[in-house]
Amino acid sequence: MLNVNIDTSGIDANEAKEWVNELANVYADMQISDVNVSGNKISFKAGFSGMDDTEPDDVKMKIEEYLTMNETFHAKSINVR
Repeated sequence: MLNVNIDTSGIDANEAKEWVNELANVYADMQISDVNVSGNKISFKAGFSGMDDTEPDDVKMKIEEYLTMNETFHAKSINVR
């Protein structure tokens, strides 16, 4: 699992958690855990089931793609490690 940190311009904590859960629903092979929302930051762990070679760019690409489909908030930066 990779650590994901998204800096936003501020978001309701419940909306952010719902957005992360929907991300996992849209991409059925994506696994999400440890969702934390604090102020302008959303953090969680993400990976793809059955893929041991998942790269940070793979996860970041899916997050950016989902942001264009579901613009609940504006992401200032997305970091995946």
